[in-house]
Amino acid sequence: MRTATTIVTSVFVLLVASCGSDEPPPLTDPVETGTPVEIADEPTATVDPEAASGFAVGSAAVTITGAMNLSETYPNLGLPALWVPPPGEFAMTWIGPQRELTLGGTSFTAQQPTAPDRVLAFTMRGPDGPVSFNSDDGSCLVTISPALQHHMGGTFLCSAITGDAGDGAPVTVAAQGTFTAE
Repeated sequence: MRTATTIVTSVFVLLVASCGSDEPPPLTDPVETGTPVEIADEPTATVDPEAASGFAVGSAAVTITGAMNLSETYPNLGLPALWVPPPGEFAMTWIGPQRELTLGGTSFTAQQPTAPDRVLAFTMRGPDGPVSFNSDDGSCLVTISPALQHHMGGTFLCSAITGDAGDGAPVTVAAQGTFTAE
């Protein structure tokens, strides 16, 4: 026991002696020294909006009823898929042959109506060609839950959304759908 204590004491003495008094100068406060401090007008983004979200898979589905009765699935997530959890930006597209569903704008949680900064658009295969719908006017309610860094999903409901039928004629339908990405 005495040998172990002697070794520990010797190592401690050697370490203290080797440290010397070459201590770094203390940090100064920029306010006390008169050094200007730059304060940004707006916070800097902590996530690069140009970076891909890391999502690789996802799917969506839409059913419309009324003037047309159709159901579509969108089995693939279009890449790149941009998703920055709230408050951030997002641009997500789910695709299938000759159809797609896009949701984008400012990310959010819970339920929000479509708006110029929250847009829902989808295309379906109609009997006379593609049928396209777009909502940025509050005609649809979109719910995003969960709204996580590596997983997002949700639903939407449109009581009356007007689109363009394959022959160019306007068509108004009710629509509901789901979406997910991870």
